[in-house]
Amino acid sequence: MLFSTYNIHYGVGADGKYDVARIADAVAEADIVCLQEVVRGWPQNFYADQTAEIAARLNRYFRFHGPMEADASTVDADGLITNRRRSFGNAIVSRWPILWSRGVMLPKVRLANTFDLQRGYIEAVVAAPSGPLRVYCTHLSHVGAQQRLPQVAALMDAVKRAPVTGGTWDAAGGETFMFQEPAPAVPASAIVAGDFNFTPAHLEYPLVCGMPGPRGRLATAEHLSDAWTAAGNSEEGVDSFPREGRIDHVFVTHDLAPRVKAARIGHGIDASDHWPVFVEFDL
Repeated sequence: MLFSTYNIHYGVGADGKYDVARIADAVAEADIVCLQEVVRGWPQNFYADQTAEIAARLNRYFRFHGPMEADASTVDADGLITNRRRSFGNAIVSRWPILWSRGVMLPKVRLANTFDLQRGYIEAVVAAPSGPLRVYCTHLSHVGAQQRLPQVAALMDAVKRAPVTGGTWDAAGGETFMFQEPAPAVPASAIVAGDFNFTPAHLEYPLVCGMPGPRGRLATAEHLSDAWTAAGNSEEGVDSFPREGRIDHVFVTHDLAPRVKAARIGHGIDASDHWPVFVEFDL
């Protein structure tokens, strides 16, 4: 299975050109893709639904969640309202069905004089051929650790408590209720990916992967493994966002770490201001 995460910079490439099709083409080989900075309903790009466009070009299933959401309605000369909402967020695009999902808001504290916006994540279960797989797609604050630390804590708690929280419904409804399906699976194996806006040198990283030790990270059962290092790469010395370091990550539950076969960054792909990260799993 080939997995990818990609901050698509709302479809604008490093060359300043808007082209959603080349975003899709950049990740076409991947089976599951987590996308960040995806927009829907903005007048600047004619109210495009970028996730739907990408999924249609690749013939994939998709789920979009826009934590930042606002009005984008128009009123014509006759006073007729066209109701529209504009949103900015994350998406999962998958070769296989997305069995269930939820969009979740991450903690946000209002800043007095610095731009930030509501962040969130998608929790989903994908029907991979090897069995259901839990996938999280997120984008944390770009401002700094003050905003990100509560977001990391909330995300890690959600990953850990998934068996307790369960899926988006429990058991089955009564005979007269429309829900007759049994409770959905909540797989133990999970991939947590996205633009985290921190590198391994930042203080948020140990909260995910453990503190440095004499033989590598001292990860507990409640931490995650970094797929990049599980593939044999060094923590540092590479960028996923030019001149900012490796801030786009694919973290996995420890059972998946031995199944990581390779990881690479798509340097030279100029469809966004970030580069896509690809991880190959033997599932």
